Amino acid sequence: MLLSNHQNLRRSSFLFVLTGIFIILLGGIGAAGWSLNISVLKSVFPSYATMKFNTALCVITSGLCFIMLIRYDDLFLKSLFRLLLVAFGAFSLISLSQDIFHYSAGIDQLFATDYNSITRGLPFPGRMSPSTALCFSLLAISLSGIDSKSTIYKNVSQYLLHAITLIAFISLIGYLFKVPYSRKFSFFSTMALNTGISFLLLSIVASVINFNLGFTRFFTGNGIGNIMARRLFPGMLASLIVVGYISIELQRGNYITPEFAVVLSTVTFLLIGLFLILGTLVAMNRIDLKRTEAVNECLRLNKNLEEIVLQRTRELKHSNEKFIKIFNANPTCIVITRLDTGEYADANPALVEMLGYTREELIGHTSLELSVVTPAYRQYMVDNMNNKGFMRNEDGVFKDKNNADKHCIVSAELFEDRDQKYMMSFIYDITERKIIENNLQDTKKSLEFLTDKLNNQNKQLLSFAHIISHNLRAPVSNLNLLVHFYKESTTQEDKDELWGNFETVIEHLNSTLDELLETLKIQEDIAKEREALSFEKTFNGIKEILIGQIKESNAVITADFSKAQEIVYPKIYLESIMLNLISNALKYKSPERIPEITITSDNIAGEAILTVKDNGLGIDMARHSENLFGLRKTFHRHAEAKGVGLFLTKTQVETMGGEISAESVVDEGSVFKITFNKMQA
Repeated sequence: MLLSNHQNLRRSSFLFVLTGIFIILLGGIGAAGWSLNISVLKSVFPSYATMKFNTALCVITSGLCFIMLIRYDDLFLKSLFRLLLVAFGAFSLISLSQDIFHYSAGIDQLFATDYNSITRGLPFPGRMSPSTALCFSLLAISLSGIDSKSTIYKNVSQYLLHAITLIAFISLIGYLFKVPYSRKFSFFSTMALNTGISFLLLSIVASVINFNLGFTRFFTGNGIGNIMARRLFPGMLASLIVVGYISIELQRGNYITPEFAVVLSTVTFLLIGLFLILGTLVAMNRIDLKRTEAVNECLRLNKNLEEIVLQRTRELKHSNEKFIKIFNANPTCIVITRLDTGEYADANPALVEMLGYTREELIGHTSLELSVVTPAYRQYMVDNMNNKGFMRNEDGVFKDKNNADKHCIVSAELFEDRDQKYMMSFIYDITERKIIENNLQDTKKSLEFLTDKLNNQNKQLLSFAHIISHNLRAPVSNLNLLVHFYKESTTQEDKDELWGNFETVIEHLNSTLDELLETLKIQEDIAKEREALSFEKTFNGIKEILIGQIKESNAVITADFSKAQEIVYPKIYLESIMLNLISNALKYKSPERIPEITITSDNIAGEAILTVKDNGLGIDMARHSENLFGLRKTFHRHAEAKGVGLFLTKTQVETMGGEISAESVVDEGSVFKITFNKMQA
């Protein structure tokens, strides 16, 4: 809420809603009177001025603006509120200008035709009265300035509301007293009764928003004058209306002359004023009596307080003697510091013994001069000297006279003595405990290091065991296939070629066994096993190992390592990863087509990526995505399916800080993508 007194507006939100609904109802009744041609709805009484249709529309708009005031923080409602103010303000100004400059803007009967005025030959049919147009213009200006940041603008807005109240009140008093205004004062008589009621309510309730401005502030404060104003004004207003009405009626009945009516009204109002003053006087006397009783009670309490202070002074004197004894005999180190200067006011023998200074060396000096405390503790003292608070149970390191560290726990309290502020610090020496804690911490770190090292070595041994059991299966299977081909061969040329393949596979088998045996001897971090490896060279070696399966399946294998040719990686891991993925692509080929395997490498943001794509049986990812890399998890009925290859590959990749992912469609093929660790060429 952007209004200056938004809390008051929220408290009065029910009043605003109720006023807005009532104003909309008055305007709606007037508009309905014109729509249904019912005279009583237009003017309340047939002989009174009618609420014109244009006036009814402006009254309804004013009521809507009143309801929107309670939700002024809503940006949409705020914009709509200002738009409606501009609309009925501009409309009323145009209507008023017609009376001032004697022209017709064509808006008087724009929405409804005033047949009654036309029939009676009245001038300007359908036009709202000048007083009505003026009040609407003032209302639009005042409501637009209610939330202004300018105090002058808000004051002007408040007094414009009071002007509307005055105009509406004069008009309503005229109806009440049935005063026939002369032509010179027809400005007031042309405002309809229901219109005057609307303006009176709108202006009074709107003035509550900025209740501390204008005449409203006289009735809303909590001072004695405000209380008197609230008590006197309603009685004065009511007495004026009643006395005035009776005086006019007596004159109309020729019971008294106008001169005697003035005398009678003056005397009557004077008597009523005396009774009002008497009632206010009684109320003010009650307030004064309560004030006197309150003053007497304060005097009594002050006397009791003085006695309590004297008693506490005697007790404190006795307590100070006891405090000095406790202060000197306490085994806890205690130091008292002046907050204004930071000087030591006193130190007990325990602190003197701990730091090695004499009491005279400490008292009168600051911790900064003697370098007794650490910078952190100095800042703590500065904070306390600025009255920012005090500290409880904080770690600190003090320097003794020999510049040795004293680890301590410090707590402090603030107190006053004869208008002087002090800080009492309690210092607990925990140097020995700190040394023990540091030794334990070092021991703990050593044990954690050894535990991590053993766990890593166990993981390496387990991984190597899986490599041995899995990686040797492919060469052995290829040897069996070559033996089968050798037996089936009918020509010496085929047997010589196969014998050459035997030698190649056996050579790779021996090499793999040597590397695995060498790997088992590793006791250091696996990062030391890394070396610069060529994707092309590693792939050619794997293709030679799998030559039997490739020949049997007539597989077409293509490779492109132009985007990333090398990677720094453990050789045994890279060969195992590539062997597993290519052998799986051959193993799970589709019987409906020749196997096609594509292997590519890439370098994205410094990371090497290896992709293996095939057109084999594929995997149902909807069923098996969560278990794809699980141990002993198989997805096809194949005699050689063990559920170890993908598990082993994932373990090796993640051990080296990388990750593996897969995409697959049943009977279309699979794509495996490996993102290695950052390249280190």
